[in-house]
Amino acid sequence: MPIEVPPRKVLAVSLDGTPHSLIMRRAEQPGSIWPRLFERGTIRRIRSSRPEMSSVAWASYLTGANPGEHGVFGFVEPQFTPRPRLSYPNGSQLRRPPIHRRVHDAGRVPISINVPMTSPPAPVSGVVVGGFLGVTLAGNVHPPELERELQRAGYIVDPDPALAYRDRARFLAVLFDALEKRVALAERLAIERDWDYFHLHVMETDRLFHFFWDEQAYAAGFNELLVRCERAVERFARIAAAKNAALVVLSDHGFTRSRRIVFVNALLEKAGLLSYRGGKRSFAAIDPRSQAFALAPGRIFLHRTPHAPGSRERRERAGQLAGVLRQVVDPETREPPFASVDHAADLYAGPEIVRAPDLVILPRDGYDLKADFDADRVFATPEVLVGTHRYGDAFFYATEGPSAAWEDDEREITDAGRAVASLLALPGTAGSSDFAAVTGTTPSG
Repeated sequence: MPIEVPPRKVLAVSLDGTPHSLIMRRAEQPGSIWPRLFERGTIRRIRSSRPEMSSVAWASYLTGANPGEHGVFGFVEPQFTPRPRLSYPNGSQLRRPPIHRRVHDAGRVPISINVPMTSPPAPVSGVVVGGFLGVTLAGNVHPPELERELQRAGYIVDPDPALAYRDRARFLAVLFDALEKRVALAERLAIERDWDYFHLHVMETDRLFHFFWDEQAYAAGFNELLVRCERAVERFARIAAAKNAALVVLSDHGFTRSRRIVFVNALLEKAGLLSYRGGKRSFAAIDPRSQAFALAPGRIFLHRTPHAPGSRERRERAGQLAGVLRQVVDPETREPPFASVDHAADLYAGPEIVRAPDLVILPRDGYDLKADFDADRVFATPEVLVGTHRYGDAFFYATEGPSAAWEDDEREITDAGRAVASLLALPGTAGSSDFAAVTGTTPSG
């Protein structure tokens, strides 16, 4: 009979958007931290969510569930009543409990710093400082008395990407400052407080890659920010060892150089599938006679279709539209910009699928899908936003647990959340059979 495994403490550091391939290249550099970590644990290349974006990916990690279950399909969602508008989902709209809440409900203590989709923070026994898509500290900190301290320290939730379009050098400096303050807060809490689950999320890597990937003029600053992230990982590895906690380091998607931008709504408009009223291109101005519209990144919605989601008629209409999209070719590169166009029902399962897009486009590496309604051209070459996400090439590192038995590219970010929940031996953890397969034991609870 398998024995019960007691709950483990877990210390997690997530580096948003950091590619597995980049980690492996940096592991070959003299003095790198990574070979020392590899001696203690296992790193695996994993896939992101569909679509490959931070809000969806981290919702999937936090809940150990797919979007059809947790209900987050993008960082904006369409609303048609009482009027057409776009809404921004946050952590309060997750349809499955996030991991820090499950730790609290199990009578243990979580600390979560800057993790996407944790804003606004629900009261827990530990600390939650919300992250993306949170904007300000106001109402974004639990316990509330910690908010004033962070305000005085100059802590910010997320550097404003708009600054990068005005002054890239200044934006890079803000990234360094935000990272320093975030790590300082997290390090102090990790050392001074008792906790069972600790998670620090670094969003600055995603911002760095979006605006400075493969930009030679900023190569020194690019490398230095990564060095500082790695030094922080090394310090947290020491804290994990001192606290007798399993160490987890991970990312939610990969990154690559953005070669071309595709404005998907402009594409639909050019194909005669989308039109507007009143001389203005916007979501609110979509003509009811339009057949489809897009929301970033690459989510296609049939517009005001009378057929129910998942019905044969609706799938047929979506299939016809998918056929049109699969024929698109970039006139400059002469290659298809879309690696695949998939029905949501083939990607997701669960009660929330009724709110899913009809189609989800997976871009070819190097193509950045945008959904600007006011775009007047289909293709463009990026000038400032030079990095874009990849569905593959994320990573998951752990000093113990079920991931040791994984193969590269076998698992995705949802499985990463389940693996951490298994280490914590949380009740009802989906995928806990992975833990038993590796250890020959059964998680307690």
